Amino acid sequence: MPLAAVSGLVVVVGGAMAHAVPPRFLVRSDTEGEVLVGYDLPEPFTALRALLDWRVNILFTLVAVLAVGAYLYGVRVLRARGDLWSRGRTAAWVCGWVVVELSTSSGIGRYAPGLFSVHMISHMTLNMLGPVLLALGGPITLALRALRPAGRGNPPGPREWVAELLDLPGMRILTHPLVTPVLFVGSFYVLYFTPLFEDALRYHWAHQLMNIHFLAVGYLFFWPLIGVDRAPVRLPHLGRLAVLLATMPFHAFFGIALMSTDTLIGGEFYRSLALPWLPDLLADQRVGGGIAWAAGEVPILLVVIALLTQWAREDERAALRHGRREELDDDAELRAYNAMLARLSQSRR
Repeated sequence: MPLAAVSGLVVVVGGAMAHAVPPRFLVRSDTEGEVLVGYDLPEPFTALRALLDWRVNILFTLVAVLAVGAYLYGVRVLRARGDLWSRGRTAAWVCGWVVVELSTSSGIGRYAPGLFSVHMISHMTLNMLGPVLLALGGPITLALRALRPAGRGNPPGPREWVAELLDLPGMRILTHPLVTPVLFVGSFYVLYFTPLFEDALRYHWAHQLMNIHFLAVGYLFFWPLIGVDRAPVRLPHLGRLAVLLATMPFHAFFGIALMSTDTLIGGEFYRSLALPWLPDLLADQRVGGGIAWAAGEVPILLVVIALLTQWAREDERAALRHGRREELDDDAELRAYNAMLARLSQSRR
């Protein structure tokens, strides 16, 4: 009986192996797209493919799901206590991660490694639009309100760790108004106008690192300007507007430089990829430069609107505090001012 069973197993395995698909390298060699990018891009990039041709980026999808889940849990904790949390902040946080997911996992993320113009769409979205929405979500403020204090005599807990993070000297340096614009704009010049971009194109981990870098640098730039969370270095509203207006021309000049140059950036990689439906690589690069030049319009408009709204609300709160103080001291400040005027009038006589 055991011999018959073994014989039957041999027959089944032999039949399966006879019909098994042979290894791919015995059938054909890998294409240039599979070698350089990991997959082929046989069709041109279109708006429809940008929406429908998904290839999930596991890293950013996992981070987005965890970030949104943790945020919604924090909101639930606050509401269970009877505390309020702005729906606008929740919507901004969720939309920010939706933007990140679209940039990395939709057709935009799929075509970004092989097409410079789409690469620029992805990175401008990660660098400018996503961080604006995430900063308006106020995740640190939510964490400080939702997490319970460790209590006197107990070792520091997550809430204390978050509070300590804001006071670290390194965080004050990274969010300083003289540092963030350099990181925000300087990253583009260092990456695209040096051999670094050509080297990074050939490795998936390097492309992932570029995405992380642009998202992080964008968040560090917009957090002190319009972020709901308390920044380690806090500027007055007029100072924030000045930082924004002083930085944007350098960002626009980067796009103009891309449109004007006759040097193909990452040329060896894109020529090796040899997409049959993309005959003019330099024209595609100039399209990417135009995207970089124009990409800041909508995010900057959102930033200006948010900044002016925050400015107006803070003035309203200051006026309310001043009014309440006057009610409590029975207009003591006004009476003291009138008394001073009366003394001055008497002294002149």
